[in-house]
Amino acid sequence: MFDSKTKVLIIVGILTFVAIFLSAYFYTTMQSADPTPAYLNATTVLAIVNGVATAALAAVAYVNMNESKKVRSEMVRPHLSLEPSFFEYDSVGEIVGFNCLNLVNGGTVARDVEIDISVKEKSSLFYACSIGTSERVQVWNGKPDQLGGNVIVAVKYKNIFNKSLQEVLSINIDSLNATKRKFAPIHKS
Repeated sequence: MFDSKTKVLIIVGILTFVAIFLSAYFYTTMQSADPTPAYLNATTVLAIVNGVATAALAAVAYVNMNESKKVRSEMVRPHLSLEPSFFEYDSVGEIVGFNCLNLVNGGTVARDVEIDISVKEKSSLFYACSIGTSERVQVWNGKPDQLGGNVIVAVKYKNIFNKSLQEVLSINIDSLNATKRKFAPIHKS
């Protein structure tokens, strides 16, 4: 949930708080034996310790706030993916390709969607007003032998807060063919 930078900041904040608390505790318990300047009385030291501890807690709260913001923004973001469908089979029943490629949204509504697809250096441009949760947009159909190279689908859209976002999705057909990988059909439950 937290990246490594955030974990380090949280650990440093906690260690700083513990160190300040322990130093304040030992200072107040050992005050009678410690020859300190007259202007540095127990009240002043505790005020300084309190200020530093508050700053450390504020830093930890700031990190927590940023992480919560990331989680909230991820929850309202459309989750787009490519879905091959209408598979073609050979004589022994193995999949040799697909006839249709869909852009699927698994998250919240994507609005004002611009879709650019490149197949074998041919481009097609599409537009959809919105793609709701679990909805599909057909971005390519044809024969499997028309596919090759890298199928690239660039999508520009807006989330529910009207923030412009962009994603690039791809399927490398040549790489799949070179490694003899077969497409696995997806069954909807």
